[in-house]
Amino acid sequence: MFHGAGKAITIEQVADDPLGPHDLRIEVGRCGLCGSDIAMTSGSPFDYAAGMRLGHETAGTVIEVGKAVSRCKVGDHVAILPRGFCGACPPCRAGRVLFCETGPMHMGGFGERMVVRESAAFPLPAALSIAEGALVEPIACGRKAMRMARLEQGASVLVLGGGSMGMAAVFWARAMGAGRIVAATRTSARHETLCAIGADAAVTGEAIDGAFAAPPDIVVEAIGQPGMLHAAVEQVRPGGAVISLGMCSMHDPVLPAFNAFRDVTLHFPLSYSPDDFIETIRAFDAARVRPDVMVSEMLPLAALPGLIEEMRGSHTRQKVQIAP
Repeated sequence: MFHGAGKAITIEQVADDPLGPHDLRIEVGRCGLCGSDIAMTSGSPFDYAAGMRLGHETAGTVIEVGKAVSRCKVGDHVAILPRGFCGACPPCRAGRVLFCETGPMHMGGFGERMVVRESAAFPLPAALSIAEGALVEPIACGRKAMRMARLEQGASVLVLGGGSMGMAAVFWARAMGAGRIVAATRTSARHETLCAIGADAAVTGEAIDGAFAAPPDIVVEAIGQPGMLHAAVEQVRPGGAVISLGMCSMHDPVLPAFNAFRDVTLHFPLSYSPDDFIETIRAFDAARVRPDVMVSEMLPLAALPGLIEEMRGSHTRQKVQIAP
């Protein structure tokens, strides 16, 4: 539970939510710790509301179904999209289901059980583990980003940053037919993982200039610090695309004239569509991307409050999943 910036994140006993006719009760198996769980509990203008249950990279097992449920059954393993969307309102019809006008948010993956709308549950193939299911939500963000950038076959892609969003961008750039993909990080700690999920090379920042024969077609900013958008524009080819996946929550000045003279397009994607969720599950099933490639450790729920405070500072952890 988040009680506001500067206050302790707590583990509390709460009553089970009631089960509606279109709902599923999920026993959570894994929930990934997202960078937004750090950033949005830190006192920024975009913090979660006080009283919020945390956790949105969730997968688990259906243990109870509502009377009107038709697609899922008890025992199914599912990945959870963190909003129970209606599918009929204008945002839903446009694929922007996190903006659904009526559906409830489904936070609370850092808990033993949760209730979600059936529309938000995506069954996992038998070959996929629940740990892989908890990677669907973050990796689906990469597909939305590459769709917005209109990635073409053979396009060159530079990814700035090696966290979850950087990995998601690398994964989907490779899956969607990119040519040379290079990931740039501050240290080499994540280079092996980035190459394992699709990068041709991983470099530290000072080696970017020699990574491509010509400026890349697409640059993904996945660091989220002021100055990085301008750095991305400096790297991309004239007429190229820059994707902001770092979700910087501070003012990050850009120089419009500089961007105009390079004729670049800036994209600010948020999350994913249901199709991005579905295609991520299919890609995992086809490519057999194992969770131990991206997940550095699995920890119990009791470790979570201290872990979040630790990760507000400099750290070398990769993707951490919690087993509530």
